[in-house]
Amino acid sequence: MKRTVALVAVFFLPFLCMAQQLPVDENGKSPFVDVAKRIMPSVVNISAEKVVRVQVPEFQDPFFEFWKKFFPEFPREQREKSLGSGVILTEDGYILTNNHVIRGAEKIVVKTKERIYRDVKIIGKDPLTDLALLKIDEKNLPYSELGNSDEIEVGDWVIAIGNPFGLERTVTVGVVSAKHRTGINLPGSRSFQDFIQTDAAINPGNSGGPLVNIRGKIVGINTAIQVAGLPGNIGIGFAVPSNIAKDVIKDLMTTGEVERGYLGIYYQEVTQEMAEGLGLEKVKGVIIAQVLKDSPAEKSGFKEGDIIVEFNGKEVTFSQFPFIVARTPIGKKVSVKVIRDKKTVILKVEIGKRPSEETIAEIEKEETWLGIEVIDVSSEEAKKLGVMEKEGVLVVDVHPDGAVYGYIERGDVIKKINTKYIKNMRDYRMMAEKLAKSDKPIVFLIKRGETSRFITITP
Repeated sequence: MKRTVALVAVFFLPFLCMAQQLPVDENGKSPFVDVAKRIMPSVVNISAEKVVRVQVPEFQDPFFEFWKKFFPEFPREQREKSLGSGVILTEDGYILTNNHVIRGAEKIVVKTKERIYRDVKIIGKDPLTDLALLKIDEKNLPYSELGNSDEIEVGDWVIAIGNPFGLERTVTVGVVSAKHRTGINLPGSRSFQDFIQTDAAINPGNSGGPLVNIRGKIVGINTAIQVAGLPGNIGIGFAVPSNIAKDVIKDLMTTGEVERGYLGIYYQEVTQEMAEGLGLEKVKGVIIAQVLKDSPAEKSGFKEGDIIVEFNGKEVTFSQFPFIVARTPIGKKVSVKVIRDKKTVILKVEIGKRPSEETIAEIEKEETWLGIEVIDVSSEEAKKLGVMEKEGVLVVDVHPDGAVYGYIERGDVIKKINTKYIKNMRDYRMMAEKLAKSDKPIVFLIKRGETSRFITITP
């Protein structure tokens, strides 16, 4: 009996220690209680309504074929509602939320604890960071303040407050699981991802709500979750850091849009394997995969393969690089330190204004060879997709109007073009530039799954 009791005690001892370490005061009261009481009044429920056009599927019918001549699409409209959260930042009614909560909305309703507001003004939206700023006409509202997200550390307690599945002002608690998460298939732009990851329960409806530290300051805006086939929480949620939100809010309040500095390059993270292959002493910076035509980078002499290690006096990291460039004033001349063929080179560049997303999409279309978009197989994104190849480039998209459409597919690894073996993005870009104006057949060696095959494309 004594032995059994001893074994039970040993088994439960770690859990008892954990219980003793829970954050409670001398009276056994959780500090989360005070934080929740302070923040909850500033959290709002946001519902957005929009009209979507539904395509009626075709079917074989003489009547349908007759009317199709006059009404080729047979559109049908239906109303769609999205539900999310937001947080009041000022006493006069400025509300921060996610752009995807109100995207395309014709009607927005904000519900506080006291009343419902139907006259909601959109001050501005920023799709790149998936943030939006709203305004309601009211005074003396309860509000919460944005804190310094750079101060939080992995393991810190955080509290998520929002309206999951419409359950108003729900409070969940967890920790910061990771910082600087990038390359995730979530709302906004992958180029402007620097998420805080948390295991505080976030579910549909939490989007736009605050992630708060133990001192009651907002350190993030809950944006999305990683799911495993089910529309619910599995302990992996993502929030936009408050310091990113501060910059966006400042611009939205001033001009209604966000202006960003622009360099005009595509770049990748320098991995350990890449650093070894290029003979670098340590892993640092970002490597330029492509320099866009007529961009500030091209005019200043940047080249593919250059490794940017310092920008305007700041050390470059993969997650922070787009934000460093974006925050640089348009027209400012800055020094950029790059490593080129193992030598340090200092380049001077005048920062341009980032084009609209529509313009960038057109530029990307023009820059895309044969309609293929590729990434290096050694990139973190490729590894997340399960690619095990050590050489080549991974096809991540194929445009329907491209020459290779129907022949080369997403997930294919391009190993060889004509007689040139493709080891990395540099090899691929070199061949793309060389064959850009060719009208002769081009032979690709691709690997699809476990099978390799040759494909011939005529531009």
